[in-house]
Amino acid sequence: MRNRQSCWPAAIALTAILVACSFSRTPSQPLRMSQPATISSTGPPPLTTAIALPFEPMDLTFSASANKLYASGMEEVSGGPPQWREYVVSLSAPSGPIERFDTSIKGLQQHLVVNDKLRRGYALMMSGDIKVFSTDSDTLVSTAQKPSCSLEVLAINQATDVVYGGGAADEGACLVQFDADGHIVRENVVGPNVKGKSPMVGSIAVDSASGDVLYLNAFGVARADKMLKEKWRTPVEGRGEPMAMGFEPKTNTAYVVVGADPVISPTRISVVDAGTGMPKGEFSGPGHCQGFAATGDGRLFVIFFNSNDLYVLSDGASTLTKFVSLSDIPGWAPSDTRWLEVDAAGRRLFVSPGGDRQKIAIYQY
Repeated sequence: MRNRQSCWPAAIALTAILVACSFSRTPSQPLRMSQPATISSTGPPPLTTAIALPFEPMDLTFSASANKLYASGMEEVSGGPPQWREYVVSLSAPSGPIERFDTSIKGLQQHLVVNDKLRRGYALMMSGDIKVFSTDSDTLVSTAQKPSCSLEVLAINQATDVVYGGGAADEGACLVQFDADGHIVRENVVGPNVKGKSPMVGSIAVDSASGDVLYLNAFGVARADKMLKEKWRTPVEGRGEPMAMGFEPKTNTAYVVVGADPVISPTRISVVDAGTGMPKGEFSGPGHCQGFAATGDGRLFVIFFNSNDLYVLSDGASTLTKFVSLSDIPGWAPSDTRWLEVDAAGRRLFVSPGGDRQKIAIYQY
């Protein structure tokens, strides 16, 4: 399970890459395309396999019901500039072709989440549209209603099928609820718009047990109820601004990362009781956080800039424990961007490890 728990510096870097590339010269493509994949056993346990890709993956989303992994990134195109691509990797047949999304969904995607019960996916496009698609066929079902709020992130309550969006409006930070078909249920401004601080919600997570939603922006971490009314807000201390949030649902614990440039600078991580907003502790990170991935059983994986180790936080802990070292990745640099995703039922951890970047490593946990 993964809510939106990635980090703002990585998103800023991705935006810079996209701005630098021209997408107006994309060659015409058939409805579906595929690229060959390669899979190999590449190291001692817990590293089980590595899947090579024809591009550098920048985000990962797992669909348990379809047993597939969505991976997006910039792909080199013969005779033209790199192009943004969203590919589908079947984990039932990982050595088979990696298929490209339906062309009606292709484009600049900001975030993608899936509902495994309904076998649907929701792709937030850079245009602000949310494309609802089938995770069986990876074809478009509908386009969601567009709210007045400019969305940045999505999350799903897997128990109720409600889709949440977080972003910013003219009045301040905002949250939106959609039903499973993409119809707006409600939206609400939940935070102020203060000069000199962005109100944008940059991280979001759903507490499926209560239906509440946690979110993070420059003012701190906050919690809203099912009616999108803010229940509490907790400022977090540290040099810089809040950059990322991870949520561990079993212990109801939130981790908030505060940092400043450059991305390899140490960070301060606050541990917060996600039910009450009360601080529980703090510790340091080796660099900016690049992503969190919750397993649902009390563990929260986390990866940082400026470290070649992958860490785990267990049962609301305030201490990082090394899960595995990524030091064997050729060409890895401390400023490389990496991504995490989990398959909770299959106890698999997917990592885009940096370095040569054109692969996904799969670890058993």
